[in-house]
Amino acid sequence: MRKAVWLGVGAIVAILAVEVTAQQTAPTKPPAAATGAASSSTAVKPAVTPGSAVRYVGSVRDVMHIFVEPNADKIFDSVAIDVNETGIHEQKPETDEQWDELEHAAIGLAEAVNLIKMVGRPMAQPGEMNTDPEGPELPPAQIAAKVNRTRAKWNKYANALQDLAVKTLKVVAKKDVQGLFDIGGDLDQACENCHLEYWYPDDKKNRK
Repeated sequence: MRKAVWLGVGAIVAILAVEVTAQQTAPTKPPAAATGAASSSTAVKPAVTPGSAVRYVGSVRDVMHIFVEPNADKIFDSVAIDVNETGIHEQKPETDEQWDELEHAAIGLAEAVNLIKMVGRPMAQPGEMNTDPEGPELPPAQIAAKVNRTRAKWNKYANALQDLAVKTLKVVAKKDVQGLFDIGGDLDQACENCHLEYWYPDDKKNRK
């Protein structure tokens, strides 16, 4: 019996020795990542960061009221000529602080466009989805439906406004008062074009 046990141990040792030798002599394969041979099926995919999903708080109407309108108004009203009984009074930005405020308004307006272009943002808050059905403005639900049907056109109008906001930044950088006056009219027209298409389509028909 003892002889058989020692024979069995010897066999196991021999097998282990062969395996160790094979591992030492076998050529080592370079990692797939180092050779660029990783296939698309084995490539590591980026993990989704928890909490990274976009969460809408404000509606399109909110963005327009809080960001678009006040920033556009700052640009519209920055240059004006008032004629009254005391004479002609010109209003224009003169101090660095006034020009800085216009720069901030232009950036705010440009970035607000990105907010209203985001697919999935509601047109209005749940309690604001109805308007006077006899009024000139379409109900928000109808506006949203039309935007979804004509997303490319919606983006085109939005981009036109953003392009003017970026142009305003260049005008402000030069402190060009005349350029600022001229672009105010262009901004007003860009807003009106979009409103006639989506908010007051009947007015657009009547103007033709």
